Amino acid sequence: MKFRLPPAFILALTQVTVEGSTFLRNIVLARLIGVEEMGLAVTITIALRGFEMLGDFGLERWLVQVRANQLDRGRGAVHFLQAFKGVLLAIAAMAAAIPLTTVLLPQIDPGVFALAAVAIGIRGFNNCDHRERHREQDFRGTLQVEGGGNLMALLATGPIAIWTRDYSVVAWASIVQALSMCLISHFVARRCITFKFDRDVIAQALRFGVPISCNAVLMFFAIQGDRMIVAIHFQPEVLAGFALAVQLTLLPTLAASRFISGFDLPRFARIAGQRGAWQAPLRSRLWQVAAVSAGMVLAFCVLGQGLVVFLYGQDFVTEPKVIGFLALAAGFRLIRTVPSTMLVAMGRTSVLLAGNIPRIIALFVVTWALTRGADLFAVALIGAVSEAAGLIIGLAALKSTDQPRLAMMHSTAGAP
Repeated sequence: MKFRLPPAFILALTQVTVEGSTFLRNIVLARLIGVEEMGLAVTITIALRGFEMLGDFGLERWLVQVRANQLDRGRGAVHFLQAFKGVLLAIAAMAAAIPLTTVLLPQIDPGVFALAAVAIGIRGFNNCDHRERHREQDFRGTLQVEGGGNLMALLATGPIAIWTRDYSVVAWASIVQALSMCLISHFVARRCITFKFDRDVIAQALRFGVPISCNAVLMFFAIQGDRMIVAIHFQPEVLAGFALAVQLTLLPTLAASRFISGFDLPRFARIAGQRGAWQAPLRSRLWQVAAVSAGMVLAFCVLGQGLVVFLYGQDFVTEPKVIGFLALAAGFRLIRTVPSTMLVAMGRTSVLLAGNIPRIIALFVVTWALTRGADLFAVALIGAVSEAAGLIIGLAALKSTDQPRLAMMHSTAGAP
């Protein structure tokens, strides 16, 4: 009998590889280019991520849930939309390079930001076959594509950093990652990529994806907004230390939340339309994730500052109380993944928007606080409170659900 690794293990390994590669890449950068250049590199990464989130329609997740008899039309439409928005967003990012860098940090060369934007266009031509295979609980392709692409970027970062010795390393590393993922996605695909302009299917995909895109923009500001505000109000050195502390505390959250979303979405989609069938699995997952979150927050409160100094160096040191509240915010965000995944399975993607509204309000509060002389602790504290509010909104939305208002495509979600 041929031995096969459990799907949950493969998906977990994927997220560990993806987030671990990003984590190690930042350690390499911090050690090789220094604190000021790292601050500039973080700024480029944040701005570029904003354009990527603007085009996040969740179309790969739509392929996991669409009816089996719509798959042929669906995959062609998804590839068409992905390529179109990838090229469009890359051009938009290049056009915005000069005004954007002027507002954020004038020290950044707009040409470097425009170069980094090429990666967005490349990603638009990925073959989505590996994500479609999630319908069958087959996550091997995702491990190869996403894990492989991030490992290639990790391996390239050191030599590129030694060559450039400045923040432009992030542009070249982003291109290496995007190109690697694109090539691997075609190599491991069971079907060749197709492009179809199918008006009806595209409309259906956009009805699913537009709320997700709007939520993705809110999520960008929710996750990256604090760092953008810090970039505007503080020197690059301060931003570098704060951003690396945020990344360190978010690392387990990002890995675990992507695992939960990828693993639970297909099974939640199968039971979401059945009255009384989804509450018990949801509660079970909530308790599991809450326990993990509590342990994570406690670990960062005790070990956080020492980890920052050990990993990145004394120049990146951050106060323990700041790290503690950043970890608390990350813990609440991890727990939020569970109700958010169930809401996506129910087709209630518009509800996700409400969960991020407290974080957007918090950004205005943070900006006001900084203009009144507040420090980074206020940024972390306000962020933790807003994440708790977002969790309450997600749980309340599910509690008020008697019979999910499911789209037709969810009635046979994941059916072979």
